[in-house]
Formats: sequence, C-alpha cells, structure tokens
Amino acid sequence: MSDGFDQFVLRATARKYGPYPYQREIALGGLPVLCTVPTGAGKTAAAVLPWLWRLMENGPTRAVTPHRLVYVLPMRTLVEQTVGEIRTWLANLGLADKVQLHVLMGGVDRDDDAWQVRPADPAIFAGTQDMVLSRALMRGYAEPRTRWPVSFGLLHAGTQWVLDETQLLGPALGTSAQLQGLRDALGSVTKTATMWMSATLDAGDLRTPDHRLPEVDGEAARTVALGAADFDGPLGTRLNALRRFERLRLPDEAKAYGEALAKVLVERHRPGTQTIAFLNTVERATAVFAALERTSPQAELLLVHSRFRPGERARLAARLKEPVPQTGRVVVATQALEAGVDVSSQVLFTETARWSSVVQRAGRLNRAGEWPDGAELLWSPPPKAAAAPYEPQDLDAAERMLTELEGRSLTTLELQAVQVAQSSPVHAMLRRRDLLQLFDTQPDLSGADVDVGPWVRDADESTVMVAWRSMPSGRPAEDDPFAGRAELCPVPVGDIRKLLKTGRRLWAYERVSGGWRSASQGDVVPGTVLLLNAADGGYSATTGWAPARKAPVEPVGGADVDADALRKDRSSYGCPDWISLEQHLADVEREVGDVLGEYESRLAGFPEPLLDAAKAGGRFHDLGKAHPAFQAMLLSGVADGKKAPPSEGVWAKSAQAAPSGDTSQPAEPAKPAASPKPRPVHVRHELVSALMLLHPGCDLLKDESEADLVTYLAAAHHGKVRVSIRSLPDENGRVLGVAEGDRTLALDMPGVAVLPELQLSLGPLRIGADLDGSDGAGCESWTQRVLRLRDRPDLGPFRLAFLEALVRVADWRASRAYEQEQA
Repeated sequence: MSDGFDQFVLRATARKYGPYPYQREIALGGLPVLCTVPTGAGKTAAAVLPWLWRLMENGPTRAVTPHRLVYVLPMRTLVEQTVGEIRTWLANLGLADKVQLHVLMGGVDRDDDAWQVRPADPAIFAGTQDMVLSRALMRGYAEPRTRWPVSFGLLHAGTQWVLDETQLLGPALGTSAQLQGLRDALGSVTKTATMWMSATLDAGDLRTPDHRLPEVDGEAARTVALGAADFDGPLGTRLNALRRFERLRLPDEAKAYGEALAKVLVERHRPGTQTIAFLNTVERATAVFAALERTSPQAELLLVHSRFRPGERARLAARLKEPVPQTGRVVVATQALEAGVDVSSQVLFTETARWSSVVQRAGRLNRAGEWPDGAELLWSPPPKAAAAPYEPQDLDAAERMLTELEGRSLTTLELQAVQVAQSSPVHAMLRRRDLLQLFDTQPDLSGADVDVGPWVRDADESTVMVAWRSMPSGRPAEDDPFAGRAELCPVPVGDIRKLLKTGRRLWAYERVSGGWRSASQGDVVPGTVLLLNAADGGYSATTGWAPARKAPVEPVGGADVDADALRKDRSSYGCPDWISLEQHLADVEREVGDVLGEYESRLAGFPEPLLDAAKAGGRFHDLGKAHPAFQAMLLSGVADGKKAPPSEGVWAKSAQAAPSGDTSQPAEPAKPAASPKPRPVHVRHELVSALMLLHPGCDLLKDESEADLVTYLAAAHHGKVRVSIRSLPDENGRVLGVAEGDRTLALDMPGVAVLPELQLSLGPLRIGADLDGSDGAGCESWTQRVLRLRDRPDLGPFRLAFLEALVRVADWRASRAYEQEQA
C-alpha cells in the first residue's frame, strides 16, 4: 500500500521528490491530531497529499475520509503559496477537474458559488484564520450577511480541518479546538476532524472546556513526528543547515535606525543571492524599504507585508518565486514572510521578537542547506520603546538568548531545541453559549453584530477590508455593487478609526436597502468592508496601504455578484423567461434530492426524516410568492414592453431583470395619490411562506413529523428570515412588508400544493405568542420554534445549518438552470 502513496507523491511533484517517511506514516494511518515537525520539513505536503490519496486513490479509506479539506494559516502570503503548490499537485495528478480548490477570502466573487453549489464534491479550501474561522462562527468577514449560514453549514460538514503554524494563531488555536469539541458534542452531519501542525505545540494546548483529547480515556492523542528514517536524504540536509549569529549595533532613534539598517543590508548583501530583512511592524518595514530605495542599490528590492490588494500581493509572490537576478535581491518583510513561505537567503536580518517567531524567521535562512558552510543571521533589538506588537519581556528574553548564541552556528534542529520562556497571552475562549448565540444572524436593535474578533485574531492584528472606487460626485454611485474580492486591502482597525477622526469620508454597505452610506466609528469592526474615494489616495502598488499618501489610487474591477441586501433580491424574481410557481417548487424539491444523491453513502447514518424535511422545505420554500404584492411586482414590467406571461397563473419568476420602477424588492403596485394606504416596499416572500405553512387553514404539513423544520427551511432560503424577525424602522406596523390580515392567492398545484386563499396572521412573530392561545397559527412564537430546533439533540446548530444550506443550494441550482436553458 505504501508503494501506491509513494507513486502518488512522485506524480504530484512531477517526480521531483517522493514522500518523507513521516508523510508516508500519515497516509497509511490517516491524519493525526498533532503533527509536530520543524519548519522546512514539508508540512503542507504532509497535510494535503495523504488526505488526497486516501480520498481519491485508496479505496478502503475513501468512505472514512472527509471529502473536504480546510487549510487554515495565519497570514495571506502563506495562503497564496499553499494554493499555488496544491494547484500544481492537482494538475500533475490529473485531478484539477475532480477536486475543487478555493481560497476563502473577503468580498463577493463567482468562486463562492462554485464551491457552495456543489457541496458534495471533493474540495480543498485555504484561507487565513480570520477569514476561515469567522465563517465557521457564522460571521464571515467581508462576506455578505446572507451567505453566513451557508458557509457555516457546509464548512462544518464532512471536513478535515488543518491548522498550520499554530504558534502564530493566537486565540484562533483555542477557538479551533473548541469548535472541534462542539462538533463532537452537538453533532455534525458527516465525519469532521482537525489536525494541528507545529514544531512546538503541546497536546495540552488543545484542551478547552469542550475539547477533550483521547488521552483523557487512557489513550494518547495520535501524534506524528520525525523518526530516525526522516534524517536521511534531502530532509536531513535541510535539518542540518547551519546559521551563524551576529548582533548589529543600530541606533535607538527610529529614523536613524532605518537608515543605518538599510546601509548594513546593502553592505552585507552578496550579488546573486537573496537577502531578507524582518521588521516587526509594517511602518518600520516601509521606512527601511524607502531608505534602501534612496541608496539606489543594484539589487532588486521587494517589500512584503500583509496590507496589499490581492493583485499586487500575487505579483509580489510571483517575483519571489522567480530566479534571483545576478545582482541579487533584497526583501524587506514583516511577519507575512516568517512562516511557511518557501524562500531562502544567505544573509538574513531580524529584529528581536517572540522566540518562536525568531526561530520561524531563521527558517528562511539557508533553508535547504544550499550553503554547507553556513549563512549569516544578523539581529538587533528594535528602536527604543518600540516593542509592539510583542511584549517587552518576550523581546528581552529573545535578546538574552541571541546574545548567548553570538558567534555560534546552529542547525535547524539545534535552534528549535533551544528553550526560551515566553509570555502566555490570555485569549477569549469561545463557549457553547456563544456559538448558539451566533446562530442568529440578525443584528441587535442598534444594528450591531456580535464581534467574533476576539476569538479569531489578536486585537492588535484585527483588520477591516478597504476598497477604492472612482467617485466623480464625491460619493459612491447609487448602484455601486458590493466590494469584489480583487478590490480588498486589509487595513488595521486603528488606522481607519484615526482616518475617520481626521474627517476623511469612508462608506459602509447598507444591509437593508443596499448601496453605500457614510461610515461612522461604529462601523469599524473587524471584517467590515469599507470604501474610500480613489481620488483621496491611501495606497501604493509598491508599498501597499499608505494612509498619508495623497496620490490617486488606481481602482480595480468591482464585483459581478449582488450582495443581496434585505431590500435587494434580484434572484427572487429575475429570469430570462416566465417560470410558474408550480414548476419552480417542483424543480427545487428535485434539486434537493439530487444534492443528497451526490453525497452517496456519506449521509448513510443521517436520520431520514430530516433529509425528507429538506426536500419538503424545497417544495414549499416559495409559497409566499402567492402574495398579491409579489405577483403585481412580477407583472409590473409588462406595461413597459416587457415580455408578457404566456398564460394566467401564479408565477415564481418573470422575464425581466428587475421590476419596473423598482429595482430593489417586491412591492405593491403604486396607488393613486389619494389613497391613504402606504405602499409597502419590501415584502419578504419567504416570511409569507412561513406564515402560510403555520396557518390553521393550511394542511400541507398535517402528516409531516418535522413540520417546524420544514417551515424554518422554507423561511430561511434567502438567509434573511431566520431566528429573530422584527420590523424595520419605517414599516409602520408591517413586518418585512407583511401586514396583519394580508391575503394570499389560492393555489391549485396538484402534486405540489393545493391551498385556499389564506388571511395571514403576524401572531407567531410576537414575543410570548404562546401565552394565551389567542394568536392562532399554533400560538407558539417563531423564535421559540427555531431555538427548539437549534437545541434538539438529534439536530443542533451544525446539522440545522447544513439542511438550511441544502435548500438554498437547490434553489440556486434550479434558478441557474433556467438561465442556462435560455443561454
């Protein structure tokens, strides 16, 4: 069997190298809980290739191997390198069209649809800890709110999680352990497991209130580390690579420090080789880079940090992979380059940092043992009173150890064996009650959301996402779409708050009506997407985020996917042709069954009544389109020359991109000016669906054992009507456009739904609706019904969200099929 894996790796790497012995052990035994191997030892291949082989090539292990792998990394540069390697492996193996590969990033993009509409397909995801874990907490950073439940539901189902460089993850380490423990406790749909990778991680670091390692029951948590056989061949050469330590005496004053360091880097650089300088902050790295530019060296200069847009970041990554020019290359970097990135140098400078970071940075020096006689590791404390982002005591401890090592040469293994005491930051711990609270995606009454930032990244590393747009009028255009992935640059929260204090205008996306409004300090929370006027500057393609820079910024292409605001929902009605409600309901029910079928035997142990409820949710999801206001909206464009429906009936979609005179959301036709009745502007048809199913006169669910579940799945199919429901500020007694006593059209759709005209009650939406039984519709409040589903032992938040995602995916697939038929 091991020969099969060896040949698999040789094919993946175009016969450049075979597996190391420890990688072979993982392939044969499955991914462990812990993988403790040093930097440069092939951890990425150790996580991806064994999983891929067990899923795609090795029949006996396929059924027990999660069909999706999520690779979590602390920094964006690591994500891009990891994705590049995986893409090459898939191409070499002939699996590029069989295994999806996606980057979980902010912004809207067609790539989101690609992985969400095929949830049963094998797939690999890579992303930073904040982008991935925020989605795992149903608060996806820079992701449209309505997508949060889908990402949550699918990422917790049939997934092998891998967390790499755990020493850099901060609070994300404990969060990832808690999530695994909560999946085990609350139940997930199919097998989901986690592997943590680091040279220094101890199993005890993974004990959290809900995550108990197997050793509690007398069995040690499975760990894979290097064995004697790993020290032979190329890996042994890497592990024995030498580094000589030398202190630089640099000025304490910040400006003089940067100039002096730039001078030393030019002097010590060797033509034809790469020199890397690690600075602890972006500001200091940018200053040193500018000082280097002023010296006009012959060597190529690169600045690498985390505050670039994807396009510029990709170009930087490509240049780092290019052969070093004859004059050499000098790279000035922050922590963005310190872990996982496969680059090497003959001269490396680092400021003192936490000892674990110093060791990681040293891994970019003589990485493959290219220089048998060793390479130079230069170091210095940062300028006076400039310890951030590290604790002063950690810098002092690292300085003492580096002083002891002065003039010595150490191998990779010897350096990693050095013990230095480090501070133990106290991080927020995700609790079960927190996860359950996050299931409700409705903001609070002030419009604020639960901030998941303390659970995903240290506060001083938290960022918002900024995009630059052309604004000839000084503000975004009325129809400016949500930010696209290619536009977004991560920017520290503190920098944006300072900008707002200086009077600079930024723009936040309006979740209710769509479009962009002026941003305030309250909008500046981790993961938020904000716009800046490109004419106001703030960015350079060479140096990235530059708040003091006044030169105009060149915008990049925006999104081609609607962000789906509460009052913007073109997917609800727009279509190339008229589609009857009867056809659409049947199509979505069939699509739910098709998606379930694509999972094959992976759902064998999942309760059949729950899967049947998902099919019923698809069958009834759009009943609410029988509201006269929705039908009037669909027909509103016919008078303007739009294609008329082929016959009378109740319709799900019309042959128009948007209703005439209203590009936002279903509405009643305009009343004469004398009519005192206000015109509703945002009837949420899925709320009507739920109220119809709850109506005493509706018998569609009379024989359904999971009636509440079916009703919830119908209501939640746009991600806008879920746990708590309330009126918007301008509704005057309505709830999401629906008024007490509204009547729905009678439906005669044999085999799908036959219903009389119903008079709707808002009783279920009232708090305490079940107290006296006077509100009808079963009398129990909507929120109570949903919370009971969420808390059921046989359902729980992970399974409920998965079923919710299934119905939504089926709806998307049916709608997409209509478009493809007309293409």
